Amino acid sequence: MKKFLLYGVLTSILALGFASCSNDDDTDPRFEEKTGSVYILNSGKHGDNNSNLGIYNPETKEYSKNIFKGQNNMLLGGTANDMVVYGSKMYIAVTTSNKIYITDLKGKLQTYSDGSDVILDPKNDKDEPAEPRFATAYDGKVYVSTKAGYVLRIDTTSMQIDAKVKVGSYPEQMTAINNTLYVPNSGYGDGNTVSIVNLSGFTVSSTLDVTQNPSYTTTDNSGNVYILSLGKTWGGSNVKSQIQVYNPSSKSLSVVGTDIASKMVMSKDKNKLFLLKEIWGEEGAAHKIVYYDINSKILVDKEYFKLPESMKGGLDKAFSMSVDPISGDVYISTSDYTNNGDMYIFSADGTFKDKFDTAGINPVGAYFPIR
Repeated sequence: MKKFLLYGVLTSILALGFASCSNDDDTDPRFEEKTGSVYILNSGKHGDNNSNLGIYNPETKEYSKNIFKGQNNMLLGGTANDMVVYGSKMYIAVTTSNKIYITDLKGKLQTYSDGSDVILDPKNDKDEPAEPRFATAYDGKVYVSTKAGYVLRIDTTSMQIDAKVKVGSYPEQMTAINNTLYVPNSGYGDGNTVSIVNLSGFTVSSTLDVTQNPSYTTTDNSGNVYILSLGKTWGGSNVKSQIQVYNPSSKSLSVVGTDIASKMVMSKDKNKLFLLKEIWGEEGAAHKIVYYDINSKILVDKEYFKLPESMKGGLDKAFSMSVDPISGDVYISTSDYTNNGDMYIFSADGTFKDKFDTAGINPVGAYFPIR
């Protein structure tokens, strides 16, 4: 579950501040207008109805928790998986509850002209829950992948799903560039394709064959698309994870590395691809964070993010990585799947800046207004 952002150009950015770091009043969070607010989405424990959303202010280091509940007097639902902050609205995909919530930048649900809340309930062709997974935005539209095998297109003005396109099985985290959407089809571990969607006609123009279980995508300054396939090491299979890079101009696909990552995120300057790898052993999973140098095409296999001695081992349970598109700060969450996660913040050069409790289980990422 992780989260990766595309950058757009907005005419204005709204951002929020907070009244108190120890805000225990979940039903009435207060806000000021400030710049640089960061949204933290907690997926919660699978099977429980305990997803939640918070906001962190990097200037004051204050955190306001459970803002969706506070603004709407209702729970976010079960297994919030991803969100995107675009223009004056937020789009939150909650998989198990089969909801896409559209809110303002304070977490308050938007309303239609008849006064009803904007809560989308996407269905497949059999009128069954489509289960939204990942969201991204591009050129005035928001796109959401669903377990049902479709990508939905949401009109940001009408706040309605205005089209959908059939891709592969279990599409995951997408990226859009040059009027093209790249959709990895994980197949719940058995897929091996990326659907290339032309956004002008919103149709699949071609399909790219990749390593098994493609799940994450991102792009560099040259328009190359990086695809992380998680492989499959269960059910009799032994396919290692692999990162491949696709060049749309030459339509060529090459291998960046094998068994080097389970999650990835691109740095602000797009010169580094940060890689998180889970290493499983008898005592559970350990985590290693390194980076791939885009320009030299070299894997720099050394510790990049520097924790104070008093916090050594704090990233052993690293869970997600996100990058602030303005400051370049890197947000790394931790999770043990049972207790509240922590969020660690580092500057672009790897220097530690802050840490806070996310007030929720399984923080899937930090999210920023698309600029």
